[in-house]
Amino acid sequence: MTDSKLTAAADISTLEATESVAAVMQGIIEEFEVQPVLFVGAGLARRYIGAPDWEGALRFALSQLGESAPDYSYFLQKFGDDKVRIGTAIADLIFEWAWKDGRQQFDQALFKEPDRHVFMKALIASRLNELTSARIDKEASQYSSEFSALSNIRPHAIITTNYDSMLEEIFEGYEPIVGRGVLRYDLNSFGEIFHIHGMARDPRSLVLTTPDYESWHKQSRYFAAKLLTYFVEHPVFVFGYGLGDPNVRTLLQDIGRVAADESGLISNVAQIVWNPELKTGAAQSEFVIDDEDDGRQYRLRVFTVTSLIDVYELLSARHELKQVNPALLRSLAARLMKLTRRDIPGGTVDVDYSTLEKVTQDDELLPRMLGLTFADSDNKTHPFTISQVADELGLKGWNAVDKIIKRIKVEKGVDLRSSDNCYHERIKTGKISATRKWSHEAVDLFRAIQAGNAYDLRDG
Repeated sequence: MTDSKLTAAADISTLEATESVAAVMQGIIEEFEVQPVLFVGAGLARRYIGAPDWEGALRFALSQLGESAPDYSYFLQKFGDDKVRIGTAIADLIFEWAWKDGRQQFDQALFKEPDRHVFMKALIASRLNELTSARIDKEASQYSSEFSALSNIRPHAIITTNYDSMLEEIFEGYEPIVGRGVLRYDLNSFGEIFHIHGMARDPRSLVLTTPDYESWHKQSRYFAAKLLTYFVEHPVFVFGYGLGDPNVRTLLQDIGRVAADESGLISNVAQIVWNPELKTGAAQSEFVIDDEDDGRQYRLRVFTVTSLIDVYELLSARHELKQVNPALLRSLAARLMKLTRRDIPGGTVDVDYSTLEKVTQDDELLPRMLGLTFADSDNKTHPFTISQVADELGLKGWNAVDKIIKRIKVEKGVDLRSSDNCYHERIKTGKISATRKWSHEAVDLFRAIQAGNAYDLRDG
C-alpha cells in the first residue's frame, strides 16, 4: 500500500459556527446511542505515567549498552527519522550485547527465542512496567480527578497501540486482548482493551522492528475488518495520537474506505487534542487523509480542548452502567454465545421457545430476567433507539432512519429531534449526557413515509 499524505485542514466548513464543541461531540454520541469506543495513543501514557514516546523508548534501550553505545544522532544521520529502521538497528546492537557482556541482564529463556530483537523488547517492556506500577495511584495522583472521570466513561472497548498496562489500572475489570488475539476474539462482548501492537506483560508480542511492522502491515486489513464493527456502530474518540502516526495511518485508511460518507467524512470518529494554551477554550478543525490508492479523501473531526476532564465527563456513561462490572457483562455474553453455538444446537439443553419469543418482542423482559430495571417511565413510552427503529422498519442501519427524519424536516419544516414530543424524547442519562429514544408512533410514521403514503404530524 502506498503511504497516504496527511495534512491538517481549516475549520470544518459543514458545521454551524454557533455550535459548540460540546454540542457537536454530544451529537456524535446521541447519533449512535451506544457507548463510545476509545482509541488511545502514547500521549495519554506520557501524561499520566511519564511513559516515553517512540523515540524516547529507543533512546532508553540504546542507553542500556553503556559507554560503548553510539550516540542516537548516529542513527538519525544514517536513517533520518525512520524510527522503524532506527529501532531495528538498535535492536541488532542489543542482540550482540545480550549474547556477550549483557547476558546477565536478561531472563535466560529469552536466549531460546527465535526473535533476535526480543532483548530490546524486554528492556523497553521492563521500563514501562516499572513506570506503570510507580505512577498509577488513582487517589494520590495529581490526575486523580481525571482518572475518575476517564474511568466513568465506561467505553464499550478501548483500542491502543500502547504497550503499557496503564489503561488496565484505570479501567478496572477490563480485559486486555493482545496482538493477534484480536483476530480470534468475539467483538460482541464488552469491556476489552485491545493492544493491537502488543503489551509489555509479554515482551515477545511487541511490534517494534522492521520484521514486526512487515508482519503488521500484512495483517492490518484483517485487523481493520475485525475492528470495523466498532468504527461503524459506535462513536470513536481518538486520544493521544497524531493522526499522521504510522501506527494508525493504515488502519484509518481502511476504515475510511468503508465508513466514510459521500463527502468523505468519517462522521463518528473524532480526534481529541489537548492544548492548555488555546485561548478560546475549544476549537473545531478537521484532518484530511489523501488516499493515493483510490484517489479519495477522508476527513476526521478534530476537537482541540483546554480541559480533558470536561471531555471525559461529556463522554461519561449513564449512572447505571457505572455500577456494572465489565467482567460480569463479558460472562453473560460468553454464556449466551455458548448457549447459541454449542448447547442449543447440540441438544444439551431444553429450549422454551415461547419464552425466547417473548424476550425478543419485549425490550423489558430480558433486563428483568437479569435483575435489571429501567430507571424511568420514558423508556416505556419511547422504547426504541434509532438503531432499533431501523430494525423495526427492516432498514440497514440508523443512517437510513436519519434520512427519513431529515426528509420530514424538509417537507414539513419540523425537526423531530429539536424537542420532546410524541415521536421523540431526549432522555438525560447523566449530568450532561443524554440519549434519544423513539416511540411506537414514530415507527408507524416512518413506516408510512417509507411506503410513500401521505402523512401529517401530530402535536404533542
